[in-house]
Amino acid sequence: MQKPVKPKTEQQRLSALFNTGLLDTEPELRFDRLTHLAQLCLDTEIVLVSLIDSDRQWFKSRQGLDACETHRDISFCGHTILGDGIFEIPDAQVDNRFTNNPLVLGAPFIRFYAGVPLSINGVNIGTLCFIDSKPRQFTDKERQIATEFGKTIEQEIQDRLQEHAHEILAAREQMYRSVLEGTRIGTWQWNVQTGDTVLNERWADIMGYTLAELEPVSVDTWLNLLHPDDVADSDAQLEAHLNGKAPFYDIKCRMKHKQGHYVWVHDRGKVVSYTADGQPLMMFGTHADITQQQLSEIALLHSRDELYKLTQQLPGVVYQYQSWPDGRSAFPYASTAIEEIYGVTPEEVRHDATNAFAKIHPDDLGLLVDSIERSLETLNLWELEYRIIANNDSFKWLSGRATPERMPDGSTLWHGYIQDITQTKEHYLKLEELNQQLNVAQQSLDLASEQAQIGYWQASLKQGTLWWSPMIYQIFGLNEQDFSPSVSLFKRAVHPDDVSKVEQSEDQARITGIHNVIHRIIRPNGEVRWVHELGQLVSEDKNPELIMIGSVQDITDRMKLQKIKDDFISTVSHELRTPLTSINGALTLLQSGKIVSLPEKAQKLMDIASSNCLQLSRLINDLLDIEKLAAGKMLFEMKPLNVPPLLQRALNDHQPYADLHNIILELQYASQINDMRIYVDEHRLLQILTNFLSNAVKFSPQNGQVTLSASVIGDQIEIAVQDQGCGISDDFKSRIFEKFSQADASSSKVKGGTGLGLALCKELTEAMHGKIGFNSNLEQGARFYVRFALTN
Repeated sequence: MQKPVKPKTEQQRLSALFNTGLLDTEPELRFDRLTHLAQLCLDTEIVLVSLIDSDRQWFKSRQGLDACETHRDISFCGHTILGDGIFEIPDAQVDNRFTNNPLVLGAPFIRFYAGVPLSINGVNIGTLCFIDSKPRQFTDKERQIATEFGKTIEQEIQDRLQEHAHEILAAREQMYRSVLEGTRIGTWQWNVQTGDTVLNERWADIMGYTLAELEPVSVDTWLNLLHPDDVADSDAQLEAHLNGKAPFYDIKCRMKHKQGHYVWVHDRGKVVSYTADGQPLMMFGTHADITQQQLSEIALLHSRDELYKLTQQLPGVVYQYQSWPDGRSAFPYASTAIEEIYGVTPEEVRHDATNAFAKIHPDDLGLLVDSIERSLETLNLWELEYRIIANNDSFKWLSGRATPERMPDGSTLWHGYIQDITQTKEHYLKLEELNQQLNVAQQSLDLASEQAQIGYWQASLKQGTLWWSPMIYQIFGLNEQDFSPSVSLFKRAVHPDDVSKVEQSEDQARITGIHNVIHRIIRPNGEVRWVHELGQLVSEDKNPELIMIGSVQDITDRMKLQKIKDDFISTVSHELRTPLTSINGALTLLQSGKIVSLPEKAQKLMDIASSNCLQLSRLINDLLDIEKLAAGKMLFEMKPLNVPPLLQRALNDHQPYADLHNIILELQYASQINDMRIYVDEHRLLQILTNFLSNAVKFSPQNGQVTLSASVIGDQIEIAVQDQGCGISDDFKSRIFEKFSQADASSSKVKGGTGLGLALCKELTEAMHGKIGFNSNLEQGARFYVRFALTN
């Protein structure tokens, strides 16, 4: 047995391996899915992702093997990492290097081995290996497939590293952002030499601006807002710090607010770097709003005057009402607003309240007097809503509230406030009416909800709180009295196989504001139900709690019908395909004239039959393709492809069809696309273009032009087909990519077609991670396009 030697770059190799963070980690679906697929594609008993440690090989992913590691000295993979290509052993029993290897003589009884090196940062850290207990040898195509799987594993490792790095960076950024947001402090950066200045949004917000309103930002932004009287002090503080006489630049000054007033700020900064010759270079600092702190003393000094001014400006009456044991009453103090509310001046009621009481609505006078008497006896808070008669014989609603105080002379003095609540009261009465209407609407909604099996919910993504309508409890098979809605309760009900799909939709909702997912739930009795969740995030500017509202609908019956329909289509398609192939062959043979010469009329009938047979065959093929896509069984041979040859091939394939309809085909693309590639399945992309081009030719007028083009949009290549047909009506646009959907059912008789082509194009495009769309105006033609990301 020949032990594998260690490469010269062993230390560099081990360092790269450790940096991946893969060793001794839990199995991950991203790798297990690929090894399982590789096992199915290449039909080997064992497939491993083997990482070569200093003295062992450890399996990150394994198919067909229980062991999780073996010693490096007996490993086949230790030999594989010494080279760059596939290391293949057709029969280990006749290879002197492995004849007496324990892994050959004992389990897993290796006879065939093929290993693909896995390289990270230029060094091989492990292998993707394929093992059989029978001798065999890969074909060239199998070696290519194994190599592509190896590259995919490498990419998954790189993606995993990037995700981990992104998580660390995001956590740090969130920490710093939280500190700044929590302290509500602005920040600034200033290049002392160039004057370049960077401010954060909070810096501008303190002065009432957005950062965009202050653009372009420079040191003059600061100077233009600084109070003229504070400029000299600021310059002195700055010079002292720049000259090394003060450890910080530290100043409290006034800055002009957007609305014209000044706010007090505390700026503190420090030079953090210097030029090569010792001159100050970069200076960082903070900018805090201390307006309230600075103004508190001024406010305190003027509090008495301000209080007086405030009472005069209030919309209601600030007052003192006094009642004596002999029955006299008066308003010793009332703000000027009493005239607007009661229609009397403060002077008129200062010694006698009779004029004020004369304004009370007769129906409320007794209630008012009784409430004052109760407050007088108990010295409890007096409060009441009552009406007064205005000068125009209309009435106002007033709300009064006052605290009683017993005086030395036996009288009682109330200190209080009365305000006009007429509008509020009218709104309240209107609200009562609306509440009644709302109750009726709610009952109607509950009835509709029950009939349609739709429940409604509201969730706070920030607080984690959740509310359910009664129908949701019924859908989930829960008793509303026994359970309180919660995220954990919902998660427990989601089918385990659908948890990741639901979480992915929730994560996407935080970005797009839309939550739309179909999944299964498991009721407490074990019954599985299908539900459709649909939610929308309330506008962020009015939604600090990140409230999302939505619905849950029980669609179990619909899903069962869909399954029956899909099974029916699949069965019919498969059962028709074999006899249809025979019929098509027979028709083709008869058309050829090799068996018998047909009369002209019979020949035309044969042509019609053959054409309809081909149309039906295309329909069945499309149905089968859609079925494969829906079941996830369609295989894609994804590889980087140059675009222009594909476009030219598609155009050449359709030239005879275009000539038949007197249509001109034109190809357009920029020269830069010659050097660009996209990662697609060549056959499936040509299938999409075939559909686009045939539709464009069918619906273009005689002597019209169809243009096939390619252009670069950001980091994507867009391939489009433009025709000069009648365009697509607005009422059909929303259904254009649905199965069996046609703008006019009669058009299929004139133009041909099944209504499946564009639906299949959409499924194929999305399966290759692309995007499909169209633009169209009536009588101005249609433009269909697909977009795929550029690849190296």
